[in-house]
Amino acid sequence: MLKVAVGHSELVDVEDIIDEISTQCEEQLHGQKPQAGLLFSAVNVEHSALLSAIQEKWPGLPLVGCSTDGEMSSRLGFAEDSVSLALFVSDTLEITVGVGRNGSKDVVGAAREAYAQARSGTSLAPGLCIVTPASLSFSSEQAVNALKTVVGPDVPLFGANAADQWTFEQTYQFFNSEVLCDSIPLILFSGPVCVASSTQSGWKTIGPVGTITKVEQNTVHAIDNSTALAFYKSLLGADAVPTGDRPLAILDNEGNISRLRASNEAFDPDTGTVTFFGEFSEGDRVQITVATRNEILGGTRASVRLAKERFPAGCLPEAVLFFSCSARKLLLGTQSSEEYAILKEEVGSALPIFGFYGFGEIGPSFSGEDHCELHNETFVTILIGSARV
Repeated sequence: MLKVAVGHSELVDVEDIIDEISTQCEEQLHGQKPQAGLLFSAVNVEHSALLSAIQEKWPGLPLVGCSTDGEMSSRLGFAEDSVSLALFVSDTLEITVGVGRNGSKDVVGAAREAYAQARSGTSLAPGLCIVTPASLSFSSEQAVNALKTVVGPDVPLFGANAADQWTFEQTYQFFNSEVLCDSIPLILFSGPVCVASSTQSGWKTIGPVGTITKVEQNTVHAIDNSTALAFYKSLLGADAVPTGDRPLAILDNEGNISRLRASNEAFDPDTGTVTFFGEFSEGDRVQITVATRNEILGGTRASVRLAKERFPAGCLPEAVLFFSCSARKLLLGTQSSEEYAILKEEVGSALPIFGFYGFGEIGPSFSGEDHCELHNETFVTILIGSARV
């Protein structure tokens, strides 16, 4: 059995936050000692004081998490400038944490360090890994690829990059009592765990298909041997620019969307280059995409429903995690809370729900066939339960 206790506070003072969150969690724990925790927090909170207070409340608690661009939980629903904490207890699973440091110097080494540390704390087979890496100091694409290699193809890998409320200045990661930057923290669930997931967006392709002909990581120089900016203007008009609501889709072999790559109007009008939040490779087939608010919310519902359909027979979901893109929140505006409303409507009010808005999501491909990918503009749903032994 897996129990998840969720606390969520919009208070400002750290002492008040901890009083509220700990009271909420203890009501759900019924005297049980938590094995580990996930912490998501607004960027402007006194994180060091917050982590110290959590460790004082639950001494030695293995804890990871990050700063965010908005939080949602079954305790408070959608909120900004808040702090949310999930505590895990299980009689069948071992739950361990690890962190890799100095990712900007060696992202592969940091991924290996984080997973090795978490893996060393358990003798059971890994069944689920959640990661909340830095997003501004190293390549998110390289971090995900490194994690895929060290975790292996048989362990589901999910998460989202830390955020800082759209300022793109500094994100923070949490590990036990430490506030870090430039790191890769993760939490590992080992033992008989049931997991099902889905990644969906709501965006649809328009216009011609192009081929990336010159690129440097996440900066696209040329599409079809013309500038990347010209590719946008040829379809959307002379004044068009690559905004967050018009991400570029990378297509699979069947012409379906495999991944979305968004740009926050990061382009050079002189050279025509466009910089995105995720990377491309030369030869990638791409297409411009668009979506209305209703279509974005339709992607949320599709993600939840597909995860429900994929949940293993004979298991019951005991918690719901999600990761959504900060650009979705920005584009949805006053309708952002509807993502949580849809999630609650689809899974019911009994299951604990926990997640955040980040700068890039880590989840399966849209088809569900690939182990995991780095995404933009998506909603990733993860249903978790403990398998019968």
